[in-house]
Amino acid sequence: MGDGNLTSDLEAYELPGVPWASFFHSDGIGFHGTYWHDNFGYRMSHGCVNMRNEDAKWLYRWTSPEIQHSDWYKLGRGTRVQVI
Repeated sequence: MGDGNLTSDLEAYELPGVPWASFFHSDGIGFHGTYWHDNFGYRMSHGCVNMRNEDAKWLYRWTSPEIQHSDWYKLGRGTRVQVI
């Protein structure tokens, strides 16, 4: 997750292998699994919703549009989500 330029800057938010990402904003903000912490319920991001991997996987598979396992991404409108 990021622009593809890995760096040693801890604030750069360049994380390889972020699982089950479902974006809900054009700025790249979305739901995704999290392997780097288990401190859920506290602000840990600059906008994304960090989730346990199994929960992010469930949400990813539940929402639309459907995506094939061979697809890297799918553009277009999907399931409406309200983040509170």
